[in-house]
Amino acid sequence: MSKITIANSEQTQSERHIMTLRSKILKLSTVILAVIGITFAVTHSSAFDDHNVASNLNAASFKSVNAEFTVSTGEKIEVAELFWFGCGHCFALEPSLKKWKKTMPANAKFVKIPAIFSSRWEFHGRAFYTMEALNVPDKAYDAFFHSIHIKRKQINSLDALVTFLAPFEKTEEEITSAFNSFVVDSKVRTAAKISRQSGATGVPAIVVDGKYLTTQGMANGVNGMFETVDLLIEKAASER
Repeated sequence: MSKITIANSEQTQSERHIMTLRSKILKLSTVILAVIGITFAVTHSSAFDDHNVASNLNAASFKSVNAEFTVSTGEKIEVAELFWFGCGHCFALEPSLKKWKKTMPANAKFVKIPAIFSSRWEFHGRAFYTMEALNVPDKAYDAFFHSIHIKRKQINSLDALVTFLAPFEKTEEEITSAFNSFVVDSKVRTAAKISRQSGATGVPAIVVDGKYLTTQGMANGVNGMFETVDLLIEKAASER
């Protein structure tokens, strides 16, 4: 009788061990399936969002840049306007641009980059970065546009720039030093490089995240351009 009891006891322990093992395997399988399900859901959702953005974008309203460039906005999606102070269309865009900036997506950051395609454009680009280096108020940039397009004044020399910035309490020495500084020179060279890489053939043009370019002409007007910019911000964010 004792041999039978021992055998039965060993059999019972073995069965319990098997049942415990089966339970652990079942729990592990449940966890694995749950992880797979979550991964699929996230991937599917992302693909669905990408599809929605792509379906809303008009392929004719934007293009890829000639060569992608590194953005300066960190985790934010860079929205860069290529402009020239001497451009009437750039001046006319300013009110709409300021209006859009008030409602721009929270994951985006706007920057201005002076387009540089000639020596005249280079001077205005250098003037822009000189004002930036001197930390002049935003109204100085508006005043620069206004001087050229409303007052019909030419600001094409360092002397003219010194005269223009005098009301903003900047001395000739400060302006000259900033104008000829390494920092400003470096930014001008970078702006010229970006101008070439963008593939822009005119201004204003907007480049999203150093990858996609759109213009009023491509997007059928100002409103269409900013609608395209909003969609390109979504597209760029999904590709990061």
